[in-house]
Amino acid sequence: MRSTLRALIVLHRTYRTLPAGARLHTLIRFLTCPFVRVMKHVPGSVASMLEIGAGHGVFSRLAAARGVSRVVAVEPDLRKVVIAPHVEGVSFVAGFDDVVGGTFDCVAIIDVLYTIPLEQWDAILARAARRLPAGGTLLIKEQDPEARLKNSWNRVQEWFTQKILRLTLANAFSYESIPTFTKRLETHGFSRVVARRVDFGYPHPHLLYVATKR
Repeated sequence: MRSTLRALIVLHRTYRTLPAGARLHTLIRFLTCPFVRVMKHVPGSVASMLEIGAGHGVFSRLAAARGVSRVVAVEPDLRKVVIAPHVEGVSFVAGFDDVVGGTFDCVAIIDVLYTIPLEQWDAILARAARRLPAGGTLLIKEQDPEARLKNSWNRVQEWFTQKILRLTLANAFSYESIPTFTKRLETHGFSRVVARRVDFGYPHPHLLYVATKR
């Protein structure tokens, strides 16, 4: 609870000057996604992090507040990048993940892959792997397709967000089972792939993959 309150304070201070709609969007995003639980899986030794599909940069901002000294937040939706507040230690970049080079201790992809057709996943994961040194950490937060009830609610919400409110650029609903996606990660040079549900208390079947670059 204390971690959540601290995170809310950080986010309020960061986004309080944004338009009301953007502030509401970031608040709902935080309340419906277990960012704090995901953050606990960022190793304490991480000094640099790349977030792919960062949105308004909620997770990137929390990473910087935690002590990650260099954070790059990549987001293709210009509506979110142009209003991004200045945050020390966080660089916002407009575009897709291939516009960023260099290596990072950690790469985070949170609620992104499901919006992309399956046939494009391997290219994204290959680029993520190239940006990590041996021992680097990959964090991927998705939805568990086997949690049928929660996933049904998630699909309804995402359809409303994408088609009616047009808050995201998503154009797909792509999911893989845990064994299939784990094998996919292993083919890209990741080991010690751990998948865990982090959805207790949430209406969505949040699933976190933590993988280490071989």
